[in-house]
Amino acid sequence: MDLTFLGTASCYPMPNRGVSCVVFKSDRECWMFDCGEGSQIQVMKSSIKAAKINKIFITHLHGDHLFGLQGFLCTLSLNLAEQTSQKTSQQTCQQTCQETSQNPSKTSEKASQTPSVEIYGPLGLRRYLRTCLELSRSPISFSYVVHELEPVEDQLPQDWEEWHPEHTSSGPVHPGEGEGRNIRRDETGAWHLFEDSRFVVKAGAIYHRIPCFGYIIQKKTLPGKLDAAKLKELGVPPGPLYSRIKQGETVTLENGQLFTFKIDPKDVVGPSRPGRKVVILGDTHDPSPLTSLAQGADVVVHEATLENSLRSKAIEVGHSTPEMAATFGKTIGAKTLILTHFSQRYRPLGAILEKGEESVSKLQEEAAAVFGADGVITAQDLQTVHIPQPTS
Repeated sequence: MDLTFLGTASCYPMPNRGVSCVVFKSDRECWMFDCGEGSQIQVMKSSIKAAKINKIFITHLHGDHLFGLQGFLCTLSLNLAEQTSQKTSQQTCQQTCQETSQNPSKTSEKASQTPSVEIYGPLGLRRYLRTCLELSRSPISFSYVVHELEPVEDQLPQDWEEWHPEHTSSGPVHPGEGEGRNIRRDETGAWHLFEDSRFVVKAGAIYHRIPCFGYIIQKKTLPGKLDAAKLKELGVPPGPLYSRIKQGETVTLENGQLFTFKIDPKDVVGPSRPGRKVVILGDTHDPSPLTSLAQGADVVVHEATLENSLRSKAIEVGHSTPEMAATFGKTIGAKTLILTHFSQRYRPLGAILEKGEESVSKLQEEAAAVFGADGVITAQDLQTVHIPQPTS
């Protein structure tokens, strides 16, 4: 399980630092969180394969977290189209014609197998993306859907009624767009996004200048390791029985029809392994509504836009200081705190500083004073952070 930081700057991209974008990888999953301007370039510089990304999560609709989305999707579309074209060119014209004549549904079959992308984000994201792709007449070679999170009243800015553009989607649907869901907060205070056999992903409200969310990725508990040597001693042949035992099923064996015995999983399977929990926050001056949902995080990614001495300024514009980030990390019992979203006034780690300049090392030191030095990481562009499996 890894996090790769493609952009760590606030507000706008710089020659040596992109704006907000992080990619989560685990097993076969590859998900992007925020997609600020120029993120597609950062993807190309990294080891991330764009075609592997099948889910994108947008924390809020400010440009430094969003303006790269339509460009990234167009680049992804071209890459997938080129891959499809290369595969097709390997077949002869005769083979292609023969397949089509024998099976007219072949074309639609291939279309249904084209990788699709699910996009999650605040209300208004569907309208934004649809408008950008429609007005630029941008075709997309795969299907996509936008699932919108409906904000609650206490997330809305004070001028919501005075400056309230239309957020709901209307007009023609983009040819590549499927029907997405509108997701509301449930009784637990969470927006439940999806669940499969390995993950549960939820969102929670955090306070910023506009509706903003934090995302919680919970990997489910894994079965313990199977003692294959002991199973062989008991006469259990390798095969489907191993999987059944590992999943907790008691199995009965007949050895040479002489006797029958049962194998209890607790005798041959080690203790279960707890799943990891990753919390990725958008911009915020107060993430407290997410406290209960984020409890016990292995990693929390939290912005630290300005240093501690500029706390008042940070809060005024809806952002945090290292001390604020570290305090939240300690409150939820996080094992690791990763800082990101740095003001342009702070140079990257290792940069040669001119007189009067400061680097993000100052922000790391301020967070470490509260959270502890061993648990704080200051993210750098193109850096990958590994999230180890808990031992218990």
